[in-house]
Amino acid sequence: MSNALIVPPAAFAAVTASGSASGHDPAYVGNDHMGVVWKSPAGASASLTVDLGSDMACDTAFLFGCDGATGAMTLKVEASTAAQGPGFAPAGWSGAALPFLAGSEMPVNGRGVALWQAPKGAGPAASRYWRFTIGGLAGGQAVVARIVLGRDLALERNFGFGAGLGVKDLGSVDWNRLGVMTRKRGRKLRTLGLTYKAIHKDEVEAAWLPMIEAIGNTEMLAILTDPAADAMRQRRFYFGPCFGDLSAIWQRADGFTAGLNLVSVI
Repeated sequence: MSNALIVPPAAFAAVTASGSASGHDPAYVGNDHMGVVWKSPAGASASLTVDLGSDMACDTAFLFGCDGATGAMTLKVEASTAAQGPGFAPAGWSGAALPFLAGSEMPVNGRGVALWQAPKGAGPAASRYWRFTIGGLAGGQAVVARIVLGRDLALERNFGFGAGLGVKDLGSVDWNRLGVMTRKRGRKLRTLGLTYKAIHKDEVEAAWLPMIEAIGNTEMLAILTDPAADAMRQRRFYFGPCFGDLSAIWQRADGFTAGLNLVSVI
């Protein structure tokens, strides 16, 4: 098991695409509404270019809500600095084409999830422009609801057991005065609860506290509970707002305890 990836999403200044189907603006991949998606025209491949507005160090990207994604699809990531401009290779950084889906087992909702991690020691420099090229469409259309691009909050120690994996059911069941059940079905959102029992003081001050001060209980956070390659990896992604207390408890000289409780929109 590998340490969980915690990625606060970077804000997008602009998003453009190689092409878009009518009514499916590429800017939609920067909002948090999973029902509003970008869709490419039919073809062999399609690309999205994210402009962060300035150079930013990023080492992780998640692509959520990828309806119709298949095991034949690929993902290639390129990056270019503000000084280099959005020309990409040969001036910028270019990664290898990778399998698009993060794992072979699809989520219950049938919406694919893609993962990109910068190669260790060979990743891109801090860059303003990031291009995501989706290949292997075989005449089909690429669909993406949300791109999360950012820098992993890399803690030395992983979360402790037990973690809470659950569901928030937005429906309800009741009984009327005659004992007849009345049922109102609603969406069922996955929930995640993690507790980090031994975060170093320098990690809390340099990374954890700035993160929770920025996201609070209203902004979104992306978490992959175990990034190790596995058929089930697509089911390990969560994306949503945190709820409850976000305090980091200073328990000993160089040890903090902190937790994250999250309702996922995927």
